[in-house]
Amino acid sequence: MSVFGFSTEPSTGGDFMPIVKYDARAGRIFRVDRTDSGNGFVTDAVDITSTFKAIVDFENVEVGWIDFPAGSAPHFALVPMGAQLPDRPSLRHKNGVRFILKLAKDCGGTKPIREIAGTSKAFLSGVEAIFNTYQAEKAANVGKLPVIVLEKTTPIKSGSGDKQSTNYQPTFRISGWAPRGDLVFQPKASATAPAQQQNAQAGWTAPSTGSTRVDPPKQGSPEMAGADDFG
Repeated sequence: MSVFGFSTEPSTGGDFMPIVKYDARAGRIFRVDRTDSGNGFVTDAVDITSTFKAIVDFENVEVGWIDFPAGSAPHFALVPMGAQLPDRPSLRHKNGVRFILKLAKDCGGTKPIREIAGTSKAFLSGVEAIFNTYQAEKAANVGKLPVIVLEKTTPIKSGSGDKQSTNYQPTFRISGWAPRGDLVFQPKASATAPAQQQNAQAGWTAPSTGSTRVDPPKQGSPEMAGADDFG
């Protein structure tokens, strides 16, 4: 049993808040931008794997059930972390987490405050590990939130034979602590979240990568220095 209340072990347009997506199949992080072309909104997935750095609102993590149906809007049944998990809405729903973050200027684009959600065991295990570090260090950083960076991704295999698959578990590191600033949490209903819905309606999916993986920044690189590069 994990800190989220469920297992994370690998198994054998408009005013909407924009999103960040972690593609566990390739170990890559995307900033999903939507711009008005004049003939509707255009969705652009920007790979920020090598520059990812963000202030993370771990004070307001939501946990529960998420369904990401292909070609349609996802559905959320989430509660604040620590509350009793809601009933599973359907067999399609998987355990998942959602939280907001603020990307650094080098990777945040024009809308750095975003939400991220996921259900893959690889993603959840990576988030659980860094959340535990946050829990251990937060008492020494009162009034601040952790700034995290992506150190590496590790391939995790599951299944066997022709059903074997590989996902990449992220390893995050706290590179510093920063004030919350304008990273304001706004509770949402447990149903479909607008930010995720707008991208689903636009038909966005992560670019096909096959087994290709983009390496995260190496330890000590400029992308991982300091916590003072947020606008």
